[in-house]
Amino acid sequence: MIKIIHIICFLTISLASLAQCEPSYGFKTKQIQLDSTKLNYIDEGKGAVLLLIHGLGGNASHWKRNIQELSKYNRCIAIDLPGYGKSSVINRLNAAEQLDFYADQIATFLNKLKIKKATIAGHSMGAQIAMIFSLKYALIVSNLILLAPAGFETFSATEAGLLKNYATPTFYEKQDSAAIEKSYRMNFFNMPDEAQSLVKERIALKQCEVFSSFCAQIPLGVQGMLAHPVKEQLKQLGMPTLIIFGASDALIPNKLLHPALTVEMAAIAKAIPYQQTTIIPQAGHLVQFEKPTIVNQTVLQFLHQIK
Repeated sequence: MIKIIHIICFLTISLASLAQCEPSYGFKTKQIQLDSTKLNYIDEGKGAVLLLIHGLGGNASHWKRNIQELSKYNRCIAIDLPGYGKSSVINRLNAAEQLDFYADQIATFLNKLKIKKATIAGHSMGAQIAMIFSLKYALIVSNLILLAPAGFETFSATEAGLLKNYATPTFYEKQDSAAIEKSYRMNFFNMPDEAQSLVKERIALKQCEVFSSFCAQIPLGVQGMLAHPVKEQLKQLGMPTLIIFGASDALIPNKLLHPALTVEMAAIAKAIPYQQTTIIPQAGHLVQFEKPTIVNQTVLQFLHQIK
């Protein structure tokens, strides 16, 4: 009997530890096998497809304050990019092609699900991926939605070198709990209580088997973003495009290298032929999580207008 109790306790502890190693998505997730990747995703609602792509270091849970409302009117699909959340870890040898790899994986994913048209939405690095995807696979993209987009900002060779030297696996592995919470707070103008779950999950990840792989993925993303800016290709984006900025974004543009204002990024966005831009006051970088109500309303209004 004592042995049985010990086994039950061990299994309970193991299952609890496993749960801490997975994001709290707020929705059921599914998985699909692509050519070389098992992709994890949320799939809610019916109608026209709205695909959501998270940013650097994130996962599909970064959209959990948006999916419930957006899925009332759309088939809302939020993915974990390879190497994040519950998707397979992929170690790319050529970091310069990382974002193109993500874009190609998304194309394979949509093909597997037999989705021929979709609105592509992305946040930060996910927005840069969304633009790269839209340039490569324009016939699939009905509309484009960019939240706090990376890819507008460009860097000199010296600046890029500094960022690469800063963003290393070792840097992220050595972050303690205080540093992790501080880095999360930089994503917000006023961090909502709901964001504490993201902080706790990131801290708990340090004890998980996938932690080293997670820390390796972030520098690959940084190098991929630096290697494939889209500023000079914006005029080639021919689909209706919505751009949403947080007025108090502390991360894009990079405040150390380019102490510019969000309005300057919004000015760059005007190069997209059919675009509308919204700047949300008192909002930071993770704008869809901090201000879900206004983001959801803005997205739904945009999609309704272009029908």
